[in-house]
Amino acid sequence: MKKILVISNNNDDLNTISTFLEDLIPDCLVIPAQSGIVGIENTKAESPEMVFLDIEIGGIDRYEVCRTLKSNENTKHIPILLMTDIQSDPKSYVKGLETGATGFLGKPIDKAELAVQVDTILRIRALEKEKAYLKKQLQQAQKMESIGTLAGGIAHEFNNILFPIIGYTEMSMYDVSENSKTRKNLVSVLKAADRAKDLIQQIQNFSTKGEQERKPLKIQYIIKETLKLLRASLPATIAVRFEIDNTCGPVVGDPSEIQQMLMNLCSNAYQVMEEKGGELEVTLQEVDLAPSDLSFEIDLNPGRYLKLTVKDTGPGFEQTEVKNIFDPQYRTNDWNESAGMGLNIVHDIVRSYKGMICISSDPDQGTTIDVYLPLMDTQTNNISEISTETHMPHGTETILLVDDEEDVLEMMHSMLERLGYQVISRLNGVKALEIFQKASETFDLVITDQTMPKMTGMELIGELRLIRPDIPIILCTGFNEKITEDNTRHLEIGALIGKPVRIAEIAEIIREVLDRKL
Repeated sequence: MKKILVISNNNDDLNTISTFLEDLIPDCLVIPAQSGIVGIENTKAESPEMVFLDIEIGGIDRYEVCRTLKSNENTKHIPILLMTDIQSDPKSYVKGLETGATGFLGKPIDKAELAVQVDTILRIRALEKEKAYLKKQLQQAQKMESIGTLAGGIAHEFNNILFPIIGYTEMSMYDVSENSKTRKNLVSVLKAADRAKDLIQQIQNFSTKGEQERKPLKIQYIIKETLKLLRASLPATIAVRFEIDNTCGPVVGDPSEIQQMLMNLCSNAYQVMEEKGGELEVTLQEVDLAPSDLSFEIDLNPGRYLKLTVKDTGPGFEQTEVKNIFDPQYRTNDWNESAGMGLNIVHDIVRSYKGMICISSDPDQGTTIDVYLPLMDTQTNNISEISTETHMPHGTETILLVDDEEDVLEMMHSMLERLGYQVISRLNGVKALEIFQKASETFDLVITDQTMPKMTGMELIGELRLIRPDIPIILCTGFNEKITEDNTRHLEIGALIGKPVRIAEIAEIIREVLDRKL
């Protein structure tokens, strides 16, 4: 609804301009004010699209009203049209412009002239809002990019701390009897470390820029971890309830997109309940959608879907307003611009998954948002899982191990020796290259970290290939945003490993890379 304020103590002028405006603008609300003081207060309270100032307004001078509104930080952006009689008051134009008037409307009022003036101002206002919105988006994007860069660095450091914890815990588990109390304690440590690993992965997902590869994904685990993070940031006045079906099948997706989608949905719910509190409910289940359920979604196929529901007990809104909810610039008293921006992002993500989003709401009854994502066909696709077999492949080959983190290097050295390998370790790429130049035929395999000072892992691999093109190589990285199979294919790397890695996994990978050469 477009609010327009008319300041005049002439009832005939008020009625005329109100009638014209309501005819010209279907969703127009004319707010009358019969004095300058009332007009100033109404402008501050209502923040109208524009203000009309008549010649006679009662109370203070209309130029003083104009000057007051233009000097106020909250009202200076509002256009002001001065109604004037150029024949009887030729100096009013100059004085009006000096006090901040946007334009002028001749009297007696001509409907055609009024239509042109109003249309021009509304177009300018729309462009100004769009500019402000785009500026806000740019600032937010720059802010998120900075946070993402910081988060990526933190995740990398945490990985280097966590890797030795996991490695030494696993090795210690194999040194004690299976039923001992010590082993049970170590299992608990390992479970906690795995949770920490998942959190670090979420930080990495958040910090990764650009479009990510979608893969089979069970989103119930992402939802649970995201809700744990959200709980810590929500006030005590908002209760969080969730019911997640752990048996739900996978979707083909990207963890960071799923997390962003849930964060935006919950953030919108929080915003509408922030003042009075309430209850946030999140559920996940599998559902069957029949053709009749998709009659309004012609691009979707019937079948099995994941249904993610986010429900709040906020003020709600009329069902007729649902069509506006995805507009980033739409706002009501309880639904602001940032909420629209968040749901717009959710809508784009859901559509890219060939899913759909449904919203139901009523005043004072809260809002329910249902997101439907198509389930993956599990008969033709398998989700890879790390083997839990305690019997791991061993070997006797000689491995050159390179990592700039001393704790990580020592732990991996011990881990590889435990698997039977002969290990020579170096703390950076330069030292590793020196020993390889002297005795390249000694080594059967090279395992190197990527992020190292002086010489990165990929730079080291390039130098090693010049000396011995056939040497098998495994590249490890804790923050592999730019490291993919595509951009490392020219180096013929045997395997890419994301740190931290479990001993059973690295044992399998080493053996597979070495045996591939035979």
